[in-house]
Amino acid sequence: MRTAYVAALAAALVLTACGSGSGGTATDPGGSTTPTTSSPGTPEASPTVGSYPPYEPRDYAFTLRVQCFCAGVGTPIRVTVVDGEVTDAVYAKNGRGVRKGDPADARLAVTIEQVIEAANDTEAASVQVRWPVGQDYPSSVYVDRDKNMADEEIGYAVSDVTVG
Repeated sequence: MRTAYVAALAAALVLTACGSGSGGTATDPGGSTTPTTSSPGTPEASPTVGSYPPYEPRDYAFTLRVQCFCAGVGTPIRVTVVDGEVTDAVYAKNGRGVRKGDPADARLAVTIEQVIEAANDTEAASVQVRWPVGQDYPSSVYVDRDKNMADEEIGYAVSDVTVG
């Protein structure tokens, strides 16, 4: 069901154009290929598209930027997740047509687990993931679902994660 939700969310957000490139390997902020995480239970080898590990915490908050062709795009959203579900999502800054503290578009408010599911999309034409060494979540994910289609790409940037 969660995969269906992510697919539906991606379909709703595929009105986008947010960069180019190809990939599938994790890179550190400097751009070199590196192991993606040091969490217990993660694979010995660097994960690739389809094998990124799940995000274990169920209660957390984080800042999310979604790059797509949609309302509120690029404006940071503060997302609160309780028991694995988004319970609150508000714009963290003023943006085009939105004000800090306004409720964020529900289609943009996803969990870190859903961002990782996007990183694991093996049917996409291209997936780029930036997952710093020792971190339990990616700092960015970019998915181009179809190279022959325009404005369906989507990107996520994750920051300021607080667990608990």
